[in-house]
Amino acid sequence: MVLFSRRGFVFCGVAMLASWGGLRLHAAPSIDTDGFLALSKKLLQRDDLAPDAAAKFLQGFLAIGDGEALYALAEGQTQPELEERILTAWYTGRSPDPSNPKVVTYGSALVWQAMNYTKAPGFCAVEDWSEAPAL
Repeated sequence: MVLFSRRGFVFCGVAMLASWGGLRLHAAPSIDTDGFLALSKKLLQRDDLAPDAAAKFLQGFLAIGDGEALYALAEGQTQPELEERILTAWYTGRSPDPSNPKVVTYGSALVWQAMNYTKAPGFCAVEDWSEAPAL
Protein backbone atom coordinates (compact mmCIF):
# COMPACT_ATOMS: atom_id res chain seq x y z
CA MET A 1 0.00 0.00 0.00
CA VAL A 2 1.46 3.37 -1.13
CA LEU A 3 0.63 6.40 1.02
CA PHE A 4 2.27 9.00 -1.23
CA SER A 5 2.80 9.19 -4.94
CA ARG A 6 6.05 10.63 -6.18
CA ARG A 7 4.28 13.88 -7.02
CA GLY A 8 2.72 14.06 -3.54
CA PHE A 9 6.08 13.42 -1.90
CA VAL A 10 7.78 16.21 -3.89
CA PHE A 11 4.89 18.57 -3.18
CA CYS A 12 5.13 17.92 0.56
CA GLY A 13 8.89 18.50 0.50
CA VAL A 14 8.51 21.80 -1.35
CA ALA A 15 5.72 22.88 1.01
CA MET A 16 7.87 22.10 4.06
CA LEU A 17 10.87 24.02 2.69
CA ALA A 18 8.67 26.99 1.85
CA SER A 19 7.11 27.04 5.31
CA TRP A 20 10.54 26.98 6.95
CA GLY A 21 11.71 29.89 4.81
CA GLY A 22 14.38 27.84 3.09
CA LEU A 23 12.76 28.26 -0.30
CA ARG A 24 11.35 31.41 -1.81
CA LEU A 25 8.44 30.81 -4.12
CA HIS A 26 8.48 34.40 -5.43
CA ALA A 27 11.17 36.90 -6.32
CA ALA A 28 12.18 39.29 -3.58
CA PRO A 29 11.26 42.90 -4.32
CA SER A 30 14.17 44.97 -5.50
CA ILE A 31 14.81 48.41 -6.92
CA ASP A 32 16.03 49.46 -10.37
CA THR A 33 18.39 52.29 -11.32
CA ASP A 34 15.60 54.81 -11.88
CA GLY A 35 14.08 53.98 -8.49
CA PHE A 36 17.46 54.28 -6.77
CA LEU A 37 18.13 57.60 -8.49
CA ALA A 38 14.72 58.92 -7.38
CA LEU A 39 15.37 57.70 -3.83
CA SER A 40 18.80 59.35 -3.80
CA LYS A 41 17.38 62.64 -5.10
CA LYS A 42 14.79 62.56 -2.33
CA LEU A 43 17.32 61.78 0.42
CA LEU A 44 19.88 64.31 -0.78
CA GLN A 45 17.29 66.90 -1.84
CA ARG A 46 19.14 67.38 -5.13
CA ASP A 47 18.10 67.06 -8.75
CA ASP A 48 21.57 67.06 -10.31
CA LEU A 49 22.70 63.50 -9.52
CA ALA A 50 24.33 61.51 -12.31
CA PRO A 51 22.36 58.48 -13.51
CA ASP A 52 25.52 56.55 -14.43
CA ALA A 53 26.91 57.02 -10.90
CA ALA A 54 23.53 55.94 -9.48
CA ALA A 55 23.71 52.72 -11.50
CA LYS A 56 27.18 51.95 -10.12
CA PHE A 57 26.21 52.76 -6.54
CA LEU A 58 23.14 50.54 -6.92
CA GLN A 59 25.33 47.66 -8.13
CA GLY A 60 27.36 47.98 -4.95
CA PHE A 61 24.27 47.99 -2.72
CA LEU A 62 22.81 44.99 -4.54
CA ALA A 63 26.12 43.12 -4.23
CA ILE A 64 25.95 43.36 -0.44
CA GLY A 65 22.33 42.23 -0.37
CA ASP A 66 20.53 45.52 0.19
CA GLY A 67 18.01 45.16 -2.67
CA GLU A 68 14.97 44.44 -0.49
CA ALA A 69 15.94 47.11 2.04
CA LEU A 70 16.35 49.71 -0.71
CA TYR A 71 12.94 48.77 -2.08
CA ALA A 72 11.39 49.12 1.37
CA LEU A 73 13.09 52.48 1.88
CA ALA A 74 11.78 53.70 -1.49
CA GLU A 75 8.29 52.55 -0.43
CA GLY A 76 8.41 54.75 2.66
CA GLN A 77 9.99 52.68 5.44
CA THR A 78 12.51 54.49 7.58
CA GLN A 79 15.94 52.91 7.78
CA PRO A 80 18.39 55.49 9.15
CA GLU A 81 21.46 53.26 8.82
CA LEU A 82 20.79 52.53 5.14
CA GLU A 83 19.94 56.17 4.46
CA GLU A 84 23.29 57.16 5.98
CA ARG A 85 25.14 54.64 3.81
CA ILE A 86 23.45 56.04 0.67
CA LEU A 87 24.43 59.59 1.63
CA THR A 88 27.97 58.46 2.41
CA ALA A 89 28.30 56.80 -0.99
CA TRP A 90 27.22 59.95 -2.83
CA TYR A 91 29.39 62.28 -0.75
CA THR A 92 32.54 60.16 -0.85
CA GLY A 93 32.04 58.79 -4.35
CA ARG A 94 33.00 55.28 -3.18
CA SER A 95 31.13 52.05 -3.78
CA PRO A 96 29.27 50.75 -0.70
CA ASP A 97 30.56 47.20 -1.29
CA PRO A 98 33.49 46.65 1.12
CA SER A 99 34.61 43.52 -0.71
CA ASN A 100 35.02 45.51 -3.94
CA PRO A 101 36.21 48.98 -2.90
CA LYS A 102 36.29 51.24 -5.92
CA VAL A 103 35.75 54.87 -6.71
CA VAL A 104 32.52 55.45 -8.60
CA THR A 105 33.02 59.19 -9.01
CA TYR A 106 35.88 61.39 -7.85
CA GLY A 107 35.68 64.99 -9.00
CA SER A 108 31.89 65.08 -8.88
CA ALA A 109 31.59 63.50 -5.42
CA LEU A 110 29.30 65.73 -3.38
CA VAL A 111 31.95 66.40 -0.72
CA TRP A 112 33.69 68.80 -3.13
CA GLN A 113 30.48 70.76 -3.66
CA ALA A 114 29.92 70.92 0.10
CA MET A 115 33.45 72.28 0.60
CA ASN A 116 33.21 75.16 -1.86
CA TYR A 117 36.51 76.64 -0.68
CA THR A 118 38.53 73.84 -2.24
CA LYS A 119 38.59 71.47 -5.19
CA ALA A 120 39.30 67.77 -5.49
CA PRO A 121 43.08 67.21 -5.54
CA GLY A 122 44.27 67.12 -9.11
CA PHE A 123 41.49 69.39 -10.44
CA CYS A 124 42.17 73.02 -11.32
CA ALA A 125 39.76 75.92 -11.11
CA VAL A 126 39.94 79.08 -13.20
CA GLU A 127 41.55 80.94 -10.29
CA ASP A 128 44.20 78.27 -9.80
CA TRP A 129 47.29 77.30 -11.75
CA SER A 130 45.39 76.55 -14.94
CA GLU A 131 45.81 80.17 -16.14
CA ALA A 132 48.73 82.57 -16.10
CA PRO A 133 48.64 85.16 -13.31
CA ALA A 134 47.31 88.66 -14.07
CA LEU A 135 50.07 91.24 -14.51
